Amino acid sequence: MTITPRENMLLVYQHKVPEFLPLMKDIQYIRTVEPGFLHVVYEGKATGSNDAVDWFGQNWKFEPKIGAFNPDATQYIVKDITKWKEYVNIPDVEEIDWEAKFSTDAISLDRNKFIIVKDGQGPWERAFSMTPIADLLCDLIIEPEACYEFFGIIADHKIKLHNHYIKYYKPDALCMHDDYGSGQGLFMSPDTWRQLIKPHLQRIIDNVTSQGVMYEHHCCGVMAPLAEEIADMGASSWNVVHVSNNTYACKQKFGDKLALVGGICDGQFLDLAGMTAEEICAHVREVADKMLPGVGTVISVKTVAHPERTKIIEDELLKYGQSFFKVKRPS
Repeated sequence: MTITPRENMLLVYQHKVPEFLPLMKDIQYIRTVEPGFLHVVYEGKATGSNDAVDWFGQNWKFEPKIGAFNPDATQYIVKDITKWKEYVNIPDVEEIDWEAKFSTDAISLDRNKFIIVKDGQGPWERAFSMTPIADLLCDLIIEPEACYEFFGIIADHKIKLHNHYIKYYKPDALCMHDDYGSGQGLFMSPDTWRQLIKPHLQRIIDNVTSQGVMYEHHCCGVMAPLAEEIADMGASSWNVVHVSNNTYACKQKFGDKLALVGGICDGQFLDLAGMTAEEICAHVREVADKMLPGVGTVISVKTVAHPERTKIIEDELLKYGQSFFKVKRPS
């Protein structure tokens, strides 16, 4: 009897060879909403179109072109990192009636799928949502003690929040977004990350995994220089793996202890003007040849400039990708 999509994906996250081709649709993401909402957890994409103040006191602007929120660059609330207590309200998650909230959310959890609760802002991202990132990068060097304290307070908040997510939503994994790099490189040196952020990230990971839940780290920019270290800290997977990380080298080096989930294909390349269907399929096959053999990798890509190409990509991945596994995907 063929195993369920959840059981198959569990093999990916356990760094074992899955029985059949794993796809992103085998994962049910339950997303938390940060900007503009106090503590909403829901299934699906970001909603809303109005500017709003989050529960830390930071104003956010809705960007229609990308369908998402960004911090209001004219109203960053932290004017001086050494005085962050004067500007920031740390939400009290214990004031929430979580049982009633879970009932109100009325999310239909499909336990045949791999359930992941996504926390959209880790300590680093939460910090640069409240202060200009250029200033924060300077503060890492000039005011390291204040930065360390601030990251620690946010980590304390995250741990309390994650406890409730885990208790009520009972996910297979919890994915926290904390982008440590752009498409060009890390935002900071590895040593700075180790000194100021890593100890707090370790506490977050330990709290999640101690409750029998896997930890997934989201970074859609460069994270390769830190990825194996984060795996050694207890992370099971990395989402979304951008091609700027040299995905094949990552799989060869540490793919046996950190699943690579999402991304993998070169979305920018597939969005180039004039690409033919055969060129698109050839790229998918080339990536599959490198990334699908052995322990789990979950390939996905979204084209932006030419969204109609996404179906070509998905169809080719399904048709070609199944040849690497002993069992055909259940229909």
